[in-house]
Amino acid sequence: MSEPGNAAASAELDALVEESHRGLDAFFKGDSGPVKPLFSRRDDVTLANPFGPPRRGWSAVEEAMDRAAANYRDGGAFGFAEVSRFVTPELAYIVELEHYQAKVGGSTEMATVSLRCTTIFRREDDGWKIVHRHADPITVARSADSVTASPIGSGSS
Repeated sequence: MSEPGNAAASAELDALVEESHRGLDAFFKGDSGPVKPLFSRRDDVTLANPFGPPRRGWSAVEEAMDRAAANYRDGGAFGFAEVSRFVTPELAYIVELEHYQAKVGGSTEMATVSLRCTTIFRREDDGWKIVHRHADPITVARSADSVTASPIGSGSS
């Protein structure tokens, strides 16, 4: 969905989302390089991925991306299911379920990875950029006790 009169912004965003999907395909081969140019370099850029706490600022986001990509190899994307989208001339978001196959961590076996992702985009001087991405493996209903956190300081970061 987009606000009336935002057809051009929506079309530009479509192109960035497609580029992001191609970059994520490389990510699951262990290469974070193709997604990096899609992110804002401003101080408020943030990333929350399944491998650690949220990071803010380009250097911290880049480090988190590299660390996350290093957990995957020999993989690729096999599907993206859009749940929701909203586009304005300056900001947009997309919620997707992303599906990949890859060897994860030290495993020699291919695994299926599905992530619930929210990506926020902002129009900057050089076009649309990702200003925030949150990805986690919660893609099915869970029990109430699944949200109980480990005690602070338990080393679960």
